[in-house]
Amino acid sequence: MAVPTTKAPWHHWPVAVIALVFYVLAALDYSLAKLGVGLYLAHFSEAARSFINSMPLWLSLVWAVAVWGGLWGAWLLWSRNRFSVPLLFVGAAGTGFMTIWTSIFTRPTIFGMAGFTGFYLLVGSTAIAVLLYLYARWERAERHLG
Repeated sequence: MAVPTTKAPWHHWPVAVIALVFYVLAALDYSLAKLGVGLYLAHFSEAARSFINSMPLWLSLVWAVAVWGGLWGAWLLWSRNRFSVPLLFVGAAGTGFMTIWTSIFTRPTIFGMAGFTGFYLLVGSTAIAVLLYLYARWERAERHLG
């Protein structure tokens, strides 16, 4: 592993912790939903549970790659590794794709499954994922990542 050429700025560690918590929660959401944990799914609407159970394989793969790629990227960001940048991009792109797809192309849409709250949650998650990617990209450009 390449060694970073500069000391980590003070804000690196709080941002890395935020990234890890964000993607751990996303991984927990993905795992509990895909494993069909009743206690967790009981909080979802019937339309959302039905959508999760009948989700096409390709869309489930996009969700999985976004979550697990992002989590790996967050771990590499914590480790100050430059490969966090492409993995956080995968997480952001996948989350953005899922937001757009479930907002426009699925039946029911995210609005029908979870209302505006679900939509805002997806948009907020996409914004956080994009900001984490941009932060990692900036850190790599500033040579804070090895």
